[in-house]
Amino acid sequence: MTDTLLPVDLLTATSPTPVTTPVCAVVVTRGRTPYLAATVAALAAQTRRPVRVLLVDVSDTGDEVVEHVLHSAFTAAGGTSMPALRVVRTPGARTFGHAVRRALEADDGLATTWLWLLHDDSAPAPSALAELVRAVSHAPSVAVAGVKQRTWTDPERLLEVGVRSSRSGRRMTDVEPGELDQGQHDGREDVLGVGIAGALVRRDVWTDLDGTDPLLGPFGDGFDLSRRARLAGHRVIVVPSAVVRHAQAGYLGLRSDAIEPGSRPVDRDGDGEDDRADPRRSFAARRRALVHSRLVSAPLPLVPLVALAALLGAVLRFFGQLAAKQPGLAVDEVRAALVALCRPDGVVRSRLHATRSRRLPRRALRPLQAGWRDVWSQARDRRLARAEARRVTQAPSELELRELAAIATRRRVALAVVVTLLVAVAGVGLGPLVASVSGGASLVGAALLPSAAGVGELWSAATSGWVVADGLGGPGPADALLSALTVPTVLAGGSSSTAVALLLLGSVVLAGLGAWAAAGAATRSVGVRVWAAIVWAGAPALLLALSDGRLGAVVAHVALPWVALGLVRAVGAQRVDQVLSGVATARRAEDDIDQADTETPVRGTPTVPTPRVSGDAPATTSTDPVVPERVGAADPTGSIAAAAAASIAFAFTVAGAPGLLVPGLLALCIVALCAPRRRGRLLLVAVPALVLLGPTLVEAVGRGLAGWRLLVTDPGLPSASPAADPLSRLLGVPTDPSSLVPESVPATIAAAWPLALGALVLVLAVLALLRGAPVAPAVRGAWLVAVLGVATATVVVAIPVAVSDGTVAYGWAGPPLSLAGVGLLAAAVLGADRLRERLAAYTFGWRQPVVVLLTVVAVVVPAVWIGSWTWQARSGDAVALRAVERAIVPAVGQQAQASALSSRVLAVSIEPTDNPGAGGSTVTWQLMRADGPQLVDQAAAETTRTLEGDLLEPDVTADDAATREVDELVARLASAATGDVAGELAALAVADVVVPPLPDDLAGVPPQVAEAQREELVSRLDSTAGLERVTQNATGTLWRVQATTSLDATAGSVAPTVVPAWARTLPATSEVTDPAAAAVAVPSADRTVDTVVPAGDADRLLVLAERGDAHWHASLDGRSLRSVDGGWRQTFALGAGSGELVVRYDDPDRGLWLWLQGLVALVTILLAVPVRRRRGVRT
Repeated sequence: MTDTLLPVDLLTATSPTPVTTPVCAVVVTRGRTPYLAATVAALAAQTRRPVRVLLVDVSDTGDEVVEHVLHSAFTAAGGTSMPALRVVRTPGARTFGHAVRRALEADDGLATTWLWLLHDDSAPAPSALAELVRAVSHAPSVAVAGVKQRTWTDPERLLEVGVRSSRSGRRMTDVEPGELDQGQHDGREDVLGVGIAGALVRRDVWTDLDGTDPLLGPFGDGFDLSRRARLAGHRVIVVPSAVVRHAQAGYLGLRSDAIEPGSRPVDRDGDGEDDRADPRRSFAARRRALVHSRLVSAPLPLVPLVALAALLGAVLRFFGQLAAKQPGLAVDEVRAALVALCRPDGVVRSRLHATRSRRLPRRALRPLQAGWRDVWSQARDRRLARAEARRVTQAPSELELRELAAIATRRRVALAVVVTLLVAVAGVGLGPLVASVSGGASLVGAALLPSAAGVGELWSAATSGWVVADGLGGPGPADALLSALTVPTVLAGGSSSTAVALLLLGSVVLAGLGAWAAAGAATRSVGVRVWAAIVWAGAPALLLALSDGRLGAVVAHVALPWVALGLVRAVGAQRVDQVLSGVATARRAEDDIDQADTETPVRGTPTVPTPRVSGDAPATTSTDPVVPERVGAADPTGSIAAAAAASIAFAFTVAGAPGLLVPGLLALCIVALCAPRRRGRLLLVAVPALVLLGPTLVEAVGRGLAGWRLLVTDPGLPSASPAADPLSRLLGVPTDPSSLVPESVPATIAAAWPLALGALVLVLAVLALLRGAPVAPAVRGAWLVAVLGVATATVVVAIPVAVSDGTVAYGWAGPPLSLAGVGLLAAAVLGADRLRERLAAYTFGWRQPVVVLLTVVAVVVPAVWIGSWTWQARSGDAVALRAVERAIVPAVGQQAQASALSSRVLAVSIEPTDNPGAGGSTVTWQLMRADGPQLVDQAAAETTRTLEGDLLEPDVTADDAATREVDELVARLASAATGDVAGELAALAVADVVVPPLPDDLAGVPPQVAEAQREELVSRLDSTAGLERVTQNATGTLWRVQATTSLDATAGSVAPTVVPAWARTLPATSEVTDPAAAAVAVPSADRTVDTVVPAGDADRLLVLAERGDAHWHASLDGRSLRSVDGGWRQTFALGAGSGELVVRYDDPDRGLWLWLQGLVALVTILLAVPVRRRRGVRT
């Protein structure tokens, strides 16, 4: 039963009648703080003083100033009723409640009925205690009386008038942030809880409840005490007429040692909080207290569910905080939950204390708790309040808005021009390829294989740890480019062929858009941005990579500008659209008039106006509001989302060009040295790239010094192309650029034609070195990146990487030169930024004609270059890419490949020669699992194994047993050797043999000669025992593998049936290549087996037509099978048993890398997702 105050005449709060209720005020402080003096002075100024004041100092080293502050405050206040004053030292007290308990135990003074609890940062109003005493003296059932809390700074804002919570523990004050106190909440009385600062607590209740819960710390202790008092049968009220100014130093993170004790809080924005406040500093402690409170207050059967919900909620909130760009708070979410859950003994003690004092059931609190509608309404009201606050912020004037709109219009028009121009260039130059790809064709090139894989097959190839390579497979990490390709493949509807075509054929447009965006961080001049876009889109490194189908180099070139943009925005160094404010314009006009009256500009010197100085002006700081010099977009301060976006772009860059990893990391260090702020964020940029290339890096480290060969090898087919000379590399040309030069260009300038664009950028970058502060550090940093790129290109072209068509191929310099191009182009753009404004500061002289001449050259050279490439790509050989519309493997062969046997097709090709007598034509072979060799079949880890030994002077690796077996078999096929080859082909899982048509490029061999040589090969295969011709069409001539009848067979006998399956069972006594062996096919798919096998002989073997490796695993009904020697083939001892047979390749590190890459990718994506900034939101 609760008491109610009756409307009777009571003494006013300011009545001089002495206090009859003895009150002991307890103030807890940690030495001398910036708030202590004000709090003690406010305590001394009370109209009704406590009978005793305990100032509890919890600092480790006692501060004598604390005692002086206490006594001097009461001495200065005067008065006739002087309370007993005492300073109690309690070093080591962990919490506020702990300090109060120790102080009361140490106090030997007169026992008091009430305790008035104050923080050092809670200054009560003069009538606060009087109002509290008046309220409790007429309500004997009240055990805790709280106060109305306002902010410490002026103007005062309302903090809380009592507290309630939802049933889930969500704390609600029903007060909006920054709300003014107009008495709108003064009707409250009975509440669920009150803040501990300024609360009046009955001493016997404090003792019975054992004070506050020590595991809560400084957050939620008052609410927990109020809640337990309620359940013990007492009333908890709030007294709105009793006011306390509360600085909330703990909540706002103002307890730092860096804040001087004598410093005064500053609140320039008038939001009621110290401008140094940062609630994120206390977030971990608050979350920990909340989780502990929920564990203590929940019914006992629900505690495990609450603990599980806290853990799962912490994980979800972790990702939510990442999406909100608060990585520190994300870590605090998980850490707080784990710390709270790892203290079960503390939870048990707190629950026992609460149970001992409880007299009422928990449902007695429900009338005072908030429902879900209240929670939703508070969230809605705060969202609307934030929206209103954004609307009422200072906006530009109408004239300034028109200027900003004009800037935006010019920018959009220029971007439309860039897109239209580049689309036209790509459409004209690559139109035939675009048309073919639209009809379903696949792109192929000197370094590009077709790709027919879907998302699943692409992901499997990228993560399996097994590379198909020559068809017989081998262990090794796949190229990181395959993982990167999964994203555009998903966006392309699941077709990797479409994704590859979009990246290659759209590379000119994509590169231009990236350069346009990146240039916007260095200049807001639309003309310079258009120029940068055209130059980057026409870079020789990109056009040559496009011609050869070097997909990785193209991806790196397209992604590099986005890396640069993300880095600049991450540190807040980008340019933004701003215009001079009207007030600043008026001031400058006055300055110009005054300066014109006193100065005469000297020809050729800057005429920048100087501030006017008045001798009569006082030397005091003006208190007028600061008028911004420029209006428009907010001044950049850095963005963690931009850093995450840069890390994604950098991961794509190194996926396409692993050789850029090391120079990229060094470039990050250069950017960090030049960055004005937020340098730590740049560490985030390297993490996804390192994790993505993790398996490749581990493989490279395992190879020792030769591992560098793996890092400088680009994805795709190795292609031997001669490196350009050093001067050409300096000007951005990685290899012979003659294919880019139209035939109409005179021979005298043909050699210099591809170098003109690079020379132009180099000259402008050199001139940019003349820029002064604050641009000079950025220009020098860009130059260092350029030097790093050129040096990397020099190293790369000196390292042999693989054997291609019998020739040693060296590293390709394209990606490093793209990195160098980024640096030089950035320097050139920085040098051209605000060029018109800088020229306007000088009188007419030699500068203006030179700038005009450079501008004309800068416009003409890129225009002529991009135009000539367009013509050459359309009518010449600037683009060597081809669109393959026909199938590589005949339909019959594809059916065998798609069957449960997972058979292969052996393609035997002839390289014709016009001089057969000099050694004959060369015969090559390919083992194909799909419609020809595929992009997913290649990996640098496998192609670099063709070289061994010294890094710079390696030897060609000798063929292994598997390759020698196929070589010998193909040699027999090409020479029409006697003997049945069906068994040998079946042992390789070859069901069909195909001779493809002659290529279009015959390397100067007459077509009649080449066709005659092919027909000779076909006739030899026709006469080979074990092959049966099936079909001949545009895809080639195909033979089915079929064993012939043995010579000693009796009449009526038939030829044995061979089993050309990837997985077969054989008796241990049979030869694997014997066509008459009792082989049984085992169904398989994608190099895995999951089927039921019947019982068989005890010596039965399971043989895979794949190279053996220790990471192949087979099990029968869950029992692991023993691996046995089967030559180069992976072989298991299957035995006589039956059951479910499972075979797969299982790299032990695969799971770890997938989890790590998935986690890093998820965190990075959440950080990169743009969200609206919420300034001033309490966290």
